[in-house]
Amino acid sequence: MENAEPKATLAPVTACIAPSLRDRVRLAQGFYFLFFGGMASVVFVAEMTLATAPRSFSTPLCAGSLLAMLVGAWRLHCVKTLGMEWAQSVRCLLIATALLAYLFPFLWAWRQFPRNFYFCCHGLAFLGMLILTVMAMSVASAALARAAGRTGLTWQMVLSLVTALVIQLAPFTYLARLLAGGVMQGEDVMMKLQAFVAHVHLFWVILWLLPFTLSLSLVWTAKDIALEQLLDAKQ
Repeated sequence: MENAEPKATLAPVTACIAPSLRDRVRLAQGFYFLFFGGMASVVFVAEMTLATAPRSFSTPLCAGSLLAMLVGAWRLHCVKTLGMEWAQSVRCLLIATALLAYLFPFLWAWRQFPRNFYFCCHGLAFLGMLILTVMAMSVASAALARAAGRTGLTWQMVLSLVTALVIQLAPFTYLARLLAGGVMQGEDVMMKLQAFVAHVHLFWVILWLLPFTLSLSLVWTAKDIALEQLLDAKQ
């Protein structure tokens, strides 16, 4: 009985987090890159797509933010000690960010040649992949939270995914079909898209951005969890 008591204190909830200090540093760095890269990507992609005269620095800054997301996903992918769920979620996130970086030049080309059907399809694929990448960020963040014993964040992940499917992905799929059809008829759909967004009420814009906010808040929470684990390891 005397030997059983100390054993009960050796299993904290956070024991399943990556045991090495290097992995904890990777987690903190990865979620930092994902948060700031994701937030900047949404801003600069919106400017490149919707602004009638995008600023000259928006394209390189958008490319840099996408690179930051790719680096963050790679840092998370290097952590191999959090179980199968974590490994699958960060693998999907890495693939999504890589595809996002690959499709970005097509978005820029579509902005320059709005009547080109090839560039239009790939540019729309980029925008859809951006939505899916942010969803993958939510899944990876929730996977870390569950590995740390904070299962309450699962509901926030479910809310983020459901709102993204209903509010963002479904309307975007319908809009993408209309835009692709307009390009096939030789129309400048970029100008039509900008005119449409200019007349949308602010409430609907904020509602459409809600899933991004939920996902980024999950990433920020995951970053806090990683920092807590890093501080605990150093102490």
